[in-house]
Amino acid sequence: MMKLLMVNLPFATSTSSDLGESGNLPAEMAGTGNWEEGQRFSSSATSSEVAEWLTEIGY
Repeated sequence: MMKLLMVNLPFATSTSSDLGESGNLPAEMAGTGNWEEGQRFSSSATSSEVAEWLTEIGY
């Protein structure tokens, strides 16, 4: 039997603000789950930058 593992990876884009509580609030509201530390990208981030981050954190 295969077990499915769900992981939550909060991320956002912004021209000036950091991730702030945006990475923590969904986890607190959900009350459960496997939540990883989030990442804030610039508003001009490319899909390659997001893919690189995912690779760096092991996904």
